[in-house]
Amino acid sequence: MRMVFALLFVLAVAPAFAQEPVAPKRQALDYTTAYHRCQNGDKPMLVLVTATWCPPCQRMKNSVLPELLASSMLEHINFAMVDYDQETALAQQLIGDRGVPQLILFQKVENRWIQRYVAGYQSLPEIEDFLRKADNVIVADAKSEVRETKK
Repeated sequence: MRMVFALLFVLAVAPAFAQEPVAPKRQALDYTTAYHRCQNGDKPMLVLVTATWCPPCQRMKNSVLPELLASSMLEHINFAMVDYDQETALAQQLIGDRGVPQLILFQKVENRWIQRYVAGYQSLPEIEDFLRKADNVIVADAKSEVRETKK
């Protein structure tokens, strides 16, 4: 009998501890829309290139991306997603010979575009770190000579 009460108690209390899905504040844009917004404004553009056959890509899309979209990290960034299978030519142009998943950040500094990227699965803290470092470099570069860096 105790076992039944214990089981009922666990079933009654467990939902209170279940993690709610993260509700995104925004949605990813298509590349063309993000590109035009980026060209006509002062926000940088972040592009995630993924593929349906890529397990790390799907893991990022299903677990990391909803948290990133719900965070404040993308408030001042035009964010787009490109699916390698649906937009192969564009994806190849963006990533070259590097693999997927890939995050590419385009930032305009003194009328020049700087591109930074990270390839492979990235956790939310890794993406946040990538964006913070890029932001710090841009601030520093804007005060001095602009230098392009490869990572």
